[in-house]
Amino acid sequence: MKILHISAANSAAGAGIACVRLHKSLLQRGLNSRILFLTADGAHIQKSDFYSDSYLRKAKRLFLSFADRSLLFIYPNKTNELFSPGLFGVDIESHPLVKQADIIHLHWVNHAFVDISRLKGLNKPIIWTMHDCWPFTGGCHYFFDCDGFERSCGNCPVLNSGQSKDLSSFMFRRKKSVYKSLNIKFIAISSWMKNNAGKGLLAGKDIEVIPSGIDCSIFKWKDGASARPEFGIRNDEKVILLGAQHLQSRSKGMSLSIEALNAYEEGALTVVTFGGGKLELQNQMHRILNLGYISDKKIMADIYKMSDVFICTSIAEGFGMTVAEAQCSGTPAIAFRNTGPSDIVVHHNTGYLAEFMNVDDVLEGLRFCLTASFDRIRISRNSISKFSIDVCAVQYEEIFNQTLNDETSNSI
Repeated sequence: MKILHISAANSAAGAGIACVRLHKSLLQRGLNSRILFLTADGAHIQKSDFYSDSYLRKAKRLFLSFADRSLLFIYPNKTNELFSPGLFGVDIESHPLVKQADIIHLHWVNHAFVDISRLKGLNKPIIWTMHDCWPFTGGCHYFFDCDGFERSCGNCPVLNSGQSKDLSSFMFRRKKSVYKSLNIKFIAISSWMKNNAGKGLLAGKDIEVIPSGIDCSIFKWKDGASARPEFGIRNDEKVILLGAQHLQSRSKGMSLSIEALNAYEEGALTVVTFGGGKLELQNQMHRILNLGYISDKKIMADIYKMSDVFICTSIAEGFGMTVAEAQCSGTPAIAFRNTGPSDIVVHHNTGYLAEFMNVDDVLEGLRFCLTASFDRIRISRNSISKFSIDVCAVQYEEIFNQTLNDETSNSI
């Protein structure tokens, strides 16, 4: 069984990281797994290749990517939120790895990598892991408070189009037509993702839930007190951790965390952040330490372990990889109910699930987590049993086998 993962996101992005972790775990299990990335990122992933491996393919990719983005030029009032039309894509069907594969496993396919209307021509079983909401919307990656994807899109708040028939409604209808002609097995990375995917384009589809797996050889419990001096933090300080790839991203909802921390008056806190950008606190009782990007996973694991609480107030989050990493490291976490991370945090057991976008409840969660007596070893052990990449790889292997068996039965 030859499995080919296809991902425009490279090994430094969330979906790409999840793809690489799964690929490596499948290799360890003895499966024939390969990855086809859109472009090289210098990571030298075992048994991986990239589409833009020649000047001709690179030129084609750049042209198609520009053509796809140019569709947005007709919306001068578009917001800064990511919107991917997906009308154009390179000819993946000509790549040798695609021709050799028994199963195509799609991950994040944008930046003019995959034109879904050409998938039928592959004549291969397709599994698609939804790392965000794009597969079931008209082009946005997160819909926030818009429910247009439940019907037909249009009047897109990301495009700020003000028109019922806009690019989002066109792309929605196009996806609907494509999905009717294809038998794709969709995988959601959280219950939240599955529930929303089933409200519109994928209504009636059998959607499985498999979380994005965590490398638990790194993210596991170990007393993190010894790491604190490296960051100038004393053992008696209360450390609150916040982090994301881009701290200013609207979807990460950092302003809600900051508002709750500013309101906390029960004692001094040391707030540690990681990721692009900086956060500031108005409450002078607390201090903030912005660490920036952390590329070394072992250092990141130490940061989780030395923290008393991890706060994730994301308002649009497909899963919450940082939350899962924190929990596998034994760190209590705060997140919102009815979001991706609500699959990870067990209320009053491994942390606190606050009412959605309710700062007062986040503050209550902070008070709870700083006074509760958590068994951090148990938090780690239970989280690893659910979110370890090795556990997730077994689930994927079962789906791969079932998919091939179904394909064989249908061809007889």
